[in-house]
Amino acid sequence: MTDADSPFHGIKSIPVPRLSLDEFLTWGRQAIIRADVPMIIDVLPQVDPGVRRDAVLEKLGDSNVALFTKQRSSGNDQRAVVTKIRLREFFDREIYNSHTDGSYRIVSNIKNQPEVIDHLLGFDTRQMFDYQAPLNSANIWVSYNGLLGRNHFDEFENFNLQLEGRKRFIILPPGHKDYYIRSVLHGYGHHSKARRVDNLDPRRFPRLVAMLAQRRDIVLEPGQMLYLPLGWWHQVDGLDRVNININFWLRDAKILRRPYVLGDALYKAAFRRLNGFYDYQAEEAPMGGKK
Repeated sequence: MTDADSPFHGIKSIPVPRLSLDEFLTWGRQAIIRADVPMIIDVLPQVDPGVRRDAVLEKLGDSNVALFTKQRSSGNDQRAVVTKIRLREFFDREIYNSHTDGSYRIVSNIKNQPEVIDHLLGFDTRQMFDYQAPLNSANIWVSYNGLLGRNHFDEFENFNLQLEGRKRFIILPPGHKDYYIRSVLHGYGHHSKARRVDNLDPRRFPRLVAMLAQRRDIVLEPGQMLYLPLGWWHQVDGLDRVNININFWLRDAKILRRPYVLGDALYKAAFRRLNGFYDYQAEEAPMGGKK
């Protein structure tokens, strides 16, 4: 999708740097993080559709994963209900695979299975991403088409590697006052009142419309990895029938320079613990009932 095809008030997006895997390894993870701009890294070769899905099912099909269930109507702000199922069921059961409205998605923190991650990606990932360190994680995400994400930020450095399907990321720089942040009273301090940035009302959100000139508009292809810096705003949409990705969430001292991100991270940690909501812990930890 090009800017000419997108409802962004005629405002063009900023191109994103693209690196080879060798360039990424030469720079190193910390240099990429210090650069603090979104980048695309070509990591894996192209393969036929379904090849990496089969590998995921072979290694993780019988694992317990978190199933997020939420009606995706525009006015629904209820939290997703989280239950446990085996990953294989998400592909086999019609109740999940027949939906095209984004009602279901799978998330699982697999940081304690490094041999599985290395098998799926074909190289040693622990040294590259240090995802087994405290507070870091390695997560697998699975969804069907129809999943439209809302505008938000995360408190971690994010290296997101697409295994199957394509995802569209619309990314905006870090900030606070220009994004109309929702109240933390309901645990949504990392979300904007403007649910989607591709359908903005300039009368309600004039400062956010002005930020569109700084956005990055990316379609991430299978085998590509997106570096998404801590605190950058983004919405993510699945474009193909099946979308599978592994991402590495890494803590970084950069959060101290973005106090609104740090404050929200501390609040979310306490809110989830007190209310028993799913907090992205590895499988050995209790999952809770909701997010």
